[in-house]
Amino acid sequence: MPFLCTPLRVGGGGFAVICRIIGAACLLILGGCSAVVPAYNNAPFAIHWWLDSYADFDAAQSARVKADLAQLHAWHRKEDLPRIAQMLQTVQAAAPGELNAGQVCAWYGEGLDYVRGFAHRSAPLIAATAPTLKPAQAERVRRELAKSAKTWRGKWLDARPSEQIDERLDKALDNVKNWYGSASPAQTALLRSQLELTPYDSASGWKELQRRHADILDTIEALRGQPPERAQPAIEALLERSLVSPDPMYRVYLDRIIAADCVHVTEFHATTSPSQRRHMADKLASYARDLQKLAAQTP
Repeated sequence: MPFLCTPLRVGGGGFAVICRIIGAACLLILGGCSAVVPAYNNAPFAIHWWLDSYADFDAAQSARVKADLAQLHAWHRKEDLPRIAQMLQTVQAAAPGELNAGQVCAWYGEGLDYVRGFAHRSAPLIAATAPTLKPAQAERVRRELAKSAKTWRGKWLDARPSEQIDERLDKALDNVKNWYGSASPAQTALLRSQLELTPYDSASGWKELQRRHADILDTIEALRGQPPERAQPAIEALLERSLVSPDPMYRVYLDRIIAADCVHVTEFHATTSPSQRRHMADKLASYARDLQKLAAQTP
């Protein structure tokens, strides 16, 4: 649903770090791409390239990761794509009418269930490769995570509040353009006021980002040389901590942000015209058709 993945959550913890680590192909197809079918079909290649940029796989690791990603992709195509297509059709049916916050948050929860299921399915594949990373590879992962953290900090923690609002507004307007076609000046003003009222806390996001990065590195170190069957429980625990932070204060904070997002989606949707809602319904229908087409394909 539009706006639900706010920049702070995605950059500061949320699902982004771990979904990239496990190669969440499901996110590639829902990111507003105008060419869903080729993007999805090329997902294993793109994810392998991204992971390799972090770990610099050797030949054996690279072959294993490619094979595992192909297996995961085939499972996702068969099992998850039809379910996601059905969810999109549910949202499509609701798009022409009014929405309520409970409805939007329920869709968010359903999306979280998909991610959790994907993570569970990914755990044994990650457990097969993570323990084989050599010290130099683990150090490379550490450096890459540090680079991404530095970028996040400069963009969110060190930026002035007005700069943060401007950045979030740009992202929100991009979402509006994708889902509704355009935003009027009054709608743009509404988005800005919503962002100004949302209880974002970059310091909390930064703290959680550091925790997640340290968790990934500590897990890699602890698993070095372990057989996959012994590594898998630790990987499953890492993935769960990426979805549900062990920090109770961050969980409370995140719940507040999600609740505010759900309200803001309904408030914005209430201002949209029939043509904007048709644009959303048509876009959702197009995505659903693409996913159904993909699900029916034989890799």
